[in-house]
Amino acid sequence: MARRSKSGIPLPEVLFCLLILGLLAAAAIPSIIYSGDTQAAACTANVELLNQKIRLYAKAHNGWTPADQAEFRQMIADDTGLRGSLPKCPYGEPYIFDPASGRVASHRHER
Repeated sequence: MARRSKSGIPLPEVLFCLLILGLLAAAAIPSIIYSGDTQAAACTANVELLNQKIRLYAKAHNGWTPADQAEFRQMIADDTGLRGSLPKCPYGEPYIFDPASGRVASHRHER
């Protein structure tokens, strides 16, 4: 009986390639899925930063917060830590100061 030569890829090599592809997919997929959450987290962090600046402003002004949006913008312009500019929402929405509550109103983002 004649021996036939084996052709093809050995099973261990196929399994090793599948293992590597699985590891690459496991590393890449979560970063793709959660990329939108990082923008929302950045927006929330910006709102908290602005509210902290308002609390510091109120502490320096006998408990008075800015009276309106214009005074809020002036407070931001005078703040050296913010380099005189209002942080930008990653989604492009403006941050609006609410004089009634004395805080920057948080907003939701549509995906």
